[in-house]
Amino acid sequence: MVIEYSKRVFFAPNTSDQEIIDKAKKTLSYNGINEKDIQINYNTNDLEEGDLYISYDPPDLIIRNVYQKKNSGIIKMKSIAMIKL
Repeated sequence: MVIEYSKRVFFAPNTSDQEIIDKAKKTLSYNGINEKDIQINYNTNDLEEGDLYISYDPPDLIIRNVYQKKNSGIIKMKSIAMIKL
């Protein structure tokens, strides 16, 4: 599966295990996301419309597209894919 994106890619791995983070980056790269575009970031307040937010929920990577950011700061996301790690 090729994941298309036009803006930033935030990855919140929810782990400090560097081996899992590296494996996740390689898996995402295989699915069309450039490793150089992936930012390790847990701060959802930094997200903007069009960004991807990826979280690690063992054993899956859950990929969400940010489709709306309200003035109040509420971020609306839609899951677009789940990838086994």
